Amino acid sequence: MPPKQTIDHENLEKLKRYLKTKPKMIILAHSSPDGDTLGGALGIYFSLKNTGQEVQVACIDKIPKKYQFLPGVEKIQTDFDENDFDTVIFVDCGNKKMTKFHETKPKIHSNKMVKINIDHHPSNDFFGEINFVSTLSCSSTEIIFELLKALELNITPQIATLLLLGIYTDTGNFMHQNTTPKSYLAASQLIKLGGNVSQIARNVFRNYELKTFKLWAKVLQNLHVTSDGAAIVGIEKKDYQSIGASRSDLEGVIDYINSMPEAKYSVLLSEDETGNVKASLRTRNEDVDVKALAEKFGGGGHIKASGFTIKGGRLEKEVKWKIIQE
Repeated sequence: MPPKQTIDHENLEKLKRYLKTKPKMIILAHSSPDGDTLGGALGIYFSLKNTGQEVQVACIDKIPKKYQFLPGVEKIQTDFDENDFDTVIFVDCGNKKMTKFHETKPKIHSNKMVKINIDHHPSNDFFGEINFVSTLSCSSTEIIFELLKALELNITPQIATLLLLGIYTDTGNFMHQNTTPKSYLAASQLIKLGGNVSQIARNVFRNYELKTFKLWAKVLQNLHVTSDGAAIVGIEKKDYQSIGASRSDLEGVIDYINSMPEAKYSVLLSEDETGNVKASLRTRNEDVDVKALAEKFGGGGHIKASGFTIKGGRLEKEVKWKIIQE
C-alpha cells in the first residue's frame, strides 16, 4: 500500500520535473460538485495559470447556486476537447470515474494522458501516474494547500478562499469527525493569507431559499427510522420538481437527519434528473462503517460519509423505500 502522508517526496519531484515541460492540462472536478472539488479545482487552476501554465478546468454538471460566488467559477466548462490536452488533474475523486467524463472522453483514462490524482478518500486506488492521496487529510484542498507550499507557489487571497472552502465544507463547519488539529492549522494559515471565511459561511451555510426549506420539509415528512436505528428517506424527482427545486437543494439535509440521537446511521435516496438513484450515507457511530455499505453497491467514500449510484433506477414506496432497477 502506498504511503498515506500528505505530500510524497517522490511524486513531488516528479511533478516539479513534469511542470517544467509546460504540459497542456485539464483540471476535472467530480460530478455533483461540492465545495472541496470546486475549491480545489479552481485553486489549482489559478495557481498554475499564474505561473504561465496552459490549463483549463471542467465539471460535467452545473455548478450549484450556493457556489456561484466563487472567484473564477465562470472559468469552469461543462465540456472540452480531450485532444487539446496531454494531462488531466483529478481533484477529490475517490475513483477516476467520478468525473462522469469517462464515457465521452475515454482518452483521459488511457495511457495517452498523464493523470495527476489529488484526493483524500480511502477508496482511492492511486490511479494516477502522479499521486497526492492522503486519507489523513480532512479534504482535498488541505492536500492542495500543502502541495502549493511545497511547490513554492504564490497563494493569493483568491486562492486562499478557494482552498479554505474545501476544508470548511468537508468538515461540516469543523463539526465532522474528520476535523483534526491539522485542519484548524491549515484554515488559520489560509485566513492569514486572505481567505474570506465570512464570505464562505454566508454563501454556503447561511443561504437557504424557500424552495430548499419546502424540499427539506418533504424529506423530514417521509423520514422513517427502522427498529435497528437506520434513518432512511427517499425523494423522487417529482418531489423537488413540483416545488421548483433541484436535487442540489438536498445538500446538507442528510447531516441534519444524522444529528438525531435515534439514528445509528442515515440514508438519503434520491432520484436525479438523468434517471438514476443516488444514495448518501452518514453515521456518527464508531462501530458503523457506511463506506463498506456503499461499496456493496459500487460506491465508496469515507467510513462516516459515503455514497453510491444505481444507474437506471427509480424509487418506489411501499411501507419502506426501495430501489427498482430498470
